[in-house]
Amino acid sequence: MTAPTYETTTEDEGQVYCPVHPTAEANIRCNRCGRPMCTKCAVLTPVGYRCKDCVKQQQDKFFNAQVLDYIVAAGVSFFISLMAAALLSRFGFFFIAIIISPAVGGLIGRAVLRMTGKRRGRYTAIVVGTCVFLGGLPFFLVNPLSIGIYLFLATSTAAGQFALRL
Repeated sequence: MTAPTYETTTEDEGQVYCPVHPTAEANIRCNRCGRPMCTKCAVLTPVGYRCKDCVKQQQDKFFNAQVLDYIVAAGVSFFISLMAAALLSRFGFFFIAIIISPAVGGLIGRAVLRMTGKRRGRYTAIVVGTCVFLGGLPFFLVNPLSIGIYLFLATSTAAGQFALRL
C-alpha cells in the first residue's frame, strides 16, 4: 500500500506547506504516514511526531463501546448521582460533601465500567460526566454549597476515569 501524497510546494523556494494550514510552512513529517505538518498539527507521541489523523486512528483500537454501552453509562451515572445528591442535600454539610463526593464519583465510574463490560468509548467520559452533573442538579437549590461541591468533585472524578491518557 502506497502512502498518499500531501505535498503542497511553492515553485519559487521549494517549501512544503501544511495541508491543514496552507499558510504555515511544514517543518515536520508524520513518522507513520509521512504527511508534512506544521507545529500546530504535530502531536508528540513516545515514538515521535505524528499527525492528528494517525493519532486518532491509533486511539480507535482502545475504543470498543457500542451504542447500548452509552445508554447504560448514562442510566447508571444518572441514577447513582440522583440518589447520592438526594442523601447529601438532606444530611450533608459542606465538609461531608468534600469527603463523600470523590468517593461517589469513583463508585459511579466503577459501576459504569462493570455494567458495560469494561468497554470504553470515545465519548464515555462526556456521557458519564454530563449524567452525574444532571443527576445532582435538581438538588442544587435545596443545599447549594454541598451540592455545588458534589457536582464539581463527583463529576470530575467519575469522568476522569474514562479520559484517555497518552
